[in-house]
Amino acid sequence: MEQCCRSPWETYIPPFRMAPGVYYVSGNNWVACYLIDTGDGLVLIDTAMHETAYLLIECVRNLGYEITDIKKILLTHAHIDHIGAARTLKELTGAKIYLGERDMLFLTERRDLIGGDGQYTCGMFEPDEFYADDKLITQGNIAIRTIASPGHTPGCTSMFFDVKDKDGKVLRCGIHGGIGLNTISKQYFEKTGLPMSLRDEYIDGLKKLAKLHVDITLPSHTNQVGILMHVDKITDDYNPFIDPSIWQELMQERLERALELIEKEKKEEQV
Repeated sequence: MEQCCRSPWETYIPPFRMAPGVYYVSGNNWVACYLIDTGDGLVLIDTAMHETAYLLIECVRNLGYEITDIKKILLTHAHIDHIGAARTLKELTGAKIYLGERDMLFLTERRDLIGGDGQYTCGMFEPDEFYADDKLITQGNIAIRTIASPGHTPGCTSMFFDVKDKDGKVLRCGIHGGIGLNTISKQYFEKTGLPMSLRDEYIDGLKKLAKLHVDITLPSHTNQVGILMHVDKITDDYNPFIDPSIWQELMQERLERALELIEKEKKEEQV
């Protein structure tokens, strides 16, 4: 989980367009949730916290949709700031929930790993389906490719899909399932008992995903690429989020920080 300096519902963020038919809808200024209009129902990526579900619902309605239009809920990983409202939205929408299978441990035997420190709540739920790298998730005119990206959590999953602008140009949208460094430290592995091999998977995943072309980066937290700074620039003819360099820069920045963390821990052990 990314750290937040204040309550995520302290500042309400109205919904805004990230890409054609793709909207930021978490309603809070911390963790991101994205709504995709597929032409035949909606797909929601992540749910944010249970305590902010009312903000997400309000965002969906402000865009002119009904909450029951959501047909699929895709969860990037099983931390409370991304799955906290999953049960609530499942009950309200009847949508099918997807999750990385390796994160089932968090929902069953090790709910302490979901996080929250007692500040947030997370109702019990069961995924309807698990992701598979070789199986697209389709809804309407959208086909979402998922790629297992272990590290931040064992079942962390990244997602990629194409949309078309009004001129017919294809734009690739991408979200890394979880790039927070707080769960790849040696101290975290010693505390939780999770295998340190997850750190190697995290690094390998960053290197793999950095090779992909992404036109519009959808961050899982707003501070990862500073999307809120550009909202006022959005017009019918201009999308400030179209920038293929951002994806590679984000992957490289996290890779460098991960390697620096490992090197720092090695030096501390030698002292």
